[in-house]
Amino acid sequence: MQSFLDIQPHFREAGLDTREVRHAQVVQRLSKLPQMFAVTPLGQSVEGRTIYGVQAGQGATRVLLWSQMHGDESTATRTLFDLFNFLSASDDYDGWRRQVAAQLTLCIIPMLNPDGAEQNRRENACLIDINRDARRCATPEGRILRDRITAFAPHFSFNLHDQESYYSAGVSRTPATIAFLAPPADREESIPDHRRRAMQLVVRLARKLQPAIPNGVAKWNDAYEPRAFGEWSQAQQSATLLVEAGGYYRDPQREFVRRIYFGLLLDALSAIATRDYAAEPVEPYFAIPGNRENGLFDTLQRQQRLVVCGATYVADVGFRKGERFVGDFETFGSLDGKD
Repeated sequence: MQSFLDIQPHFREAGLDTREVRHAQVVQRLSKLPQMFAVTPLGQSVEGRTIYGVQAGQGATRVLLWSQMHGDESTATRTLFDLFNFLSASDDYDGWRRQVAAQLTLCIIPMLNPDGAEQNRRENACLIDINRDARRCATPEGRILRDRITAFAPHFSFNLHDQESYYSAGVSRTPATIAFLAPPADREESIPDHRRRAMQLVVRLARKLQPAIPNGVAKWNDAYEPRAFGEWSQAQQSATLLVEAGGYYRDPQREFVRRIYFGLLLDALSAIATRDYAAEPVEPYFAIPGNRENGLFDTLQRQQRLVVCGATYVADVGFRKGERFVGDFETFGSLDGKD
């Protein structure tokens, strides 16, 4: 893992420097990919923007990755172009590249929600959350993803997202820089073989990330959400991982987090190609700290005297810049980080 983190700056795609990534930026870069990548239009969004898939490798194990199904969540999209640069390079990692290409076939959707990306918002042009459209598939974007999962029949799937910077890893002051989930495929939250494989891969990645982001890995709640694509994909017997990029200290554009994302994706592909993940026990998955919403603030002032409705209170006061970097009062009360 560490070696992948170390080399990321050499493969960083220039020009994708902020968290707002537009469809035109993606299309421009896809048009310049070398011939080892097969770029295919998969369909169009509500507003007529083309959604592309990129395929590489010739291995028997199929791996699907999709990003930016929420238009304002671009860290993985930026990272995928770093990944393309790495896969098409030639250096001391050529043996690794040959092994992965021989063992895996990759299908990558860099931007599933181009209309949302254009407005830098979560939903598509019809204000529908595509990640709650897995069952009905009312959106063209949802249909494209479901059709790709059905046709490609991936053995592993990566549902790549961003989360707000204010999640903490458990009850702590440590940001949840990366959060994982092996989503359940049913209401009973059973653990069939494909979900077990996803859990094992999560355990490996969480362990190997610890030196880079100590105690900064969290796990999303396992509660079953039948409308979500992660759950639907898991139900198709594809070992599915949700990966969420979160916050890190003094990293507003998530450039450090982008580096972490790069390392974990390459390590995951390596583990799948070699089947090294199979040696991991499942039990540590359940011990990963929970992804705690609203656990952090940009500024926290303790024991402040406040006048509310004519009465004086002593309270903690939390302030957050928010994801749009506009300062605002957030909340007050007992903000000691304990449930």
